[in-house]
Amino acid sequence: MVGLKVTTESEMHGTKRNKKIFYGDILAYLDTDEIVSLEMDETFHEREFKKSLSYLARAFSDQLEQGEDYMLAKKVISINLMEENYHLNNFQILNNYGFVNKFNYGRMKDEYLEMYLIRLDLVSKMVYNKLESRFLKWLEFIKARSVEEMEKIVKGDENMERALAFMERFVNDEEVRGIYDKINDVERDAKERGMAEGKAEGLAEGLIQGKTAGIIETAKNMLKKGFEPSKIADITNLSIEEINRLKQ
Repeated sequence: MVGLKVTTESEMHGTKRNKKIFYGDILAYLDTDEIVSLEMDETFHEREFKKSLSYLARAFSDQLEQGEDYMLAKKVISINLMEENYHLNNFQILNNYGFVNKFNYGRMKDEYLEMYLIRLDLVSKMVYNKLESRFLKWLEFIKARSVEEMEKIVKGDENMERALAFMERFVNDEEVRGIYDKINDVERDAKERGMAEGKAEGLAEGLIQGKTAGIIETAKNMLKKGFEPSKIADITNLSIEEINRLKQ
């Protein structure tokens, strides 16, 4: 043992919590009383695994306000869409991970953290039964590279057609487009500065800081225009607490 810290009088995470802001892709709250963190990665290596694990843990722990009972915490499921075999151990389209007893491989009854790795690169190679073909069809929809390709996939399926219509409304919303355009401008400027300096490490850091600064500036502008914190949180992915701090 190289050190010991008693945490009854202070927070376990210390000051590190204030140094990392997570920007996940999608966080869905289901009527089954579960929360789903959905991430898409073209490549999935150790960094992406740690990122997904961080989102999973944060989504679980951030459910509870100060003084709330742990029994109120809902199950959180991490779903990662990827195009390769991570650690050469994921041979199916759908690969499920959770808490397992390493001595007898028994699953924990109350499993509140769960992770799925879904391999999109296997979609075109697999043949499934009627029930599973619907799942396969959704994966083809997600993997599609153009709206035209999506339209062919969803044709005749009312639920999928509604999903495509919602997606088109979302990406064409002026408010959403304005935010993404601003973030892209910041990233492009940071990239140009980084390229001029000729430092890959400086470029990566500049992009991250630029994106964060752009999102925070957008949130500030939305506050000035009278947007509700909940609306700002939905669009920028900042937490209500972070938005209230900006408000002050």
